[in-house]
Amino acid sequence: MENIFHTDNPPFFSFLTLFLFTVLVLSASAHAKSDKSVTIDNGDLLYVVIPREVTGEFSPTERNYFKEKVEVDRHGFIFLPTQGNIKIAGMTTQQISELLTNNLPKYLSKSDRASVNLIEKRHYIQILGHVTTPGWYNIPESANIQAILSQAGGALEGADLSKVSISRIKNGKPLKILANIQNYLLKGNTRILPPLHQDDTVFVPLEVTVNNLTGTRSNSNTAKIRIFGAVNRPGSYPVSDKGINFLDLLITAQGETADADLANIKIMHADGTRESFNMQALLDSTESNQNNSFPLIKNGDIIHIARRPAMRTGMINGQTTQINAPQTITMSGPGSNGRGLQAFTEPMTPLQAIAQAGGVNDFADTNDIIIIRRVDGKQVNLPYDYDKALDGEEPDVDFQLQAGDMIYIP
Repeated sequence: MENIFHTDNPPFFSFLTLFLFTVLVLSASAHAKSDKSVTIDNGDLLYVVIPREVTGEFSPTERNYFKEKVEVDRHGFIFLPTQGNIKIAGMTTQQISELLTNNLPKYLSKSDRASVNLIEKRHYIQILGHVTTPGWYNIPESANIQAILSQAGGALEGADLSKVSISRIKNGKPLKILANIQNYLLKGNTRILPPLHQDDTVFVPLEVTVNNLTGTRSNSNTAKIRIFGAVNRPGSYPVSDKGINFLDLLITAQGETADADLANIKIMHADGTRESFNMQALLDSTESNQNNSFPLIKNGDIIHIARRPAMRTGMINGQTTQINAPQTITMSGPGSNGRGLQAFTEPMTPLQAIAQAGGVNDFADTNDIIIIRRVDGKQVNLPYDYDKALDGEEPDVDFQLQAGDMIYIP
């Protein structure tokens, strides 16, 4: 067979080469155009490159760049260590690149430019109800409702997955969409799961619900009661027609947590009545035969055990005293596995706080972590080297956090 690519056939070879080259150029041009014209929304993941001042580690011919994956937060801002918080939602990647370039020192912007590229379209979704960890989550736009349910730690025992609802605002009016996840789990048909939109709220209900207007109980084949709040295993539990003693229920829920306020227990009965129960007073009492004093919990009842606020030392009228105030720190940045408010108890190092929040992900730049702190009303950025802390090197290993600090992991 004759070789059509042989040099004896230069016209055909030249035509094929020109054709392939044209296709590649047009494809690259279309991709570049689409990337520059795409509008950035809350939750999107970007790759940002910003020229920085050349330090002593670099030779005069080398460049120093900030190169990181940056997530647009729920309010449309990105945080850059060199430029602070910048609102960019609604802008294109090209417009953001120009904005960041204009924010550079003049000697840098004249010789170099910032660049921003879209890695993945994402959006923030809120999930509430009977799930392990309700709250806001940032998920890919292509992800379905099962993805955010997984992000929230899954549904708790007693959740009614056949009546999950999605609430959103469309054209200024509230819209409610039902999602039968139970049917999806049985059939495996992804068409059953409706798509999620930015700022949607997903609600996972319980199997047994109480009508807030009439106080009547909905029909259910199994009698159940619910307990939540400061218990080790909140959830829905089966109960006999005779009900269950509150103490037995608390034992079934594996007892109260360390911060439980046993003097502030609320019981909402299925008939609409409510009562408060001071278990702490009962425990402190010296009278005998106190077991009968625990209330009887019946089918459809809901119990909530409040948490005691954290205590911290403060000054009131010039005197040191204990103040009831929760102490928290904030985890932020695309490199953190657990973003948002985290409990803070002194003493605590960034290493301990990061571990408590789930650690860092595979893409984290652990050498450039920043501790953002307010000092005398002004923001101070403190560098922190996670790798040095892991190796036990000074001073990173002994760095002490303060309440209100933000840990940004790029």
